[in-house]
Amino acid sequence: MLIILPFTFGCTNPSMLNYNASANTEDFSCIPYIYGCMDSTAFNYDSTANTNNNSCVVIIEGCMDQAAYNYNIDANVHDSISC
Repeated sequence: MLIILPFTFGCTNPSMLNYNASANTEDFSCIPYIYGCMDSTAFNYDSTANTNNNSCVVIIEGCMDQAAYNYNIDANVHDSISC
């Protein structure tokens, strides 16, 4: 007896982001993982990332001039006002 399975289109590559284990026919829709910071408020936001890699750096504004009396060692964005 010949059993004919219906076509189930999808990404058949298990190393891709949108792998479909139910697919039995490749439709060339596979999307590779792109790791990066996905928090748009972070200092190192990566708009091309589709998988968060926990690398986000929180923006801390402050005086970055080491000679200033109110130098903020934690600042990673100069606020142009406080120094």
